[in-house]
Amino acid sequence: MRRLTDKYKPQGVIVLDIDVLDEQEIVQKFLAEHGHFGSDVLLTLTDESTMSAFGVEQFPSTIVVDKRGRIVASYSGGASDDFAKLEATIRRLTFPSPAQRTAKN
Repeated sequence: MRRLTDKYKPQGVIVLDIDVLDEQEIVQKFLAEHGHFGSDVLLTLTDESTMSAFGVEQFPSTIVVDKRGRIVASYSGGASDDFAKLEATIRRLTFPSPAQRTAKN
């Protein structure tokens, strides 16, 4: 994730890790020992409201949200580690093709 954060941050891409399972102290200790991996971390309640809001059913999950706040892609389980698919999605949103730009106008 650090590579994607570093590469696309200038284009306004934000990588956010959301932890819904661990207590704050556990996450802080982990981050102190291992670093942030180039992304921000959001701790949330374990009441499943965040999971439901993003349609998360398994871990790990990667959700891509566009500038309008719409979920445009979701990768769950092992697929969430498929950086090639994730980067292709980010590139499509960040650098749309001429046809995509025309369709938006």
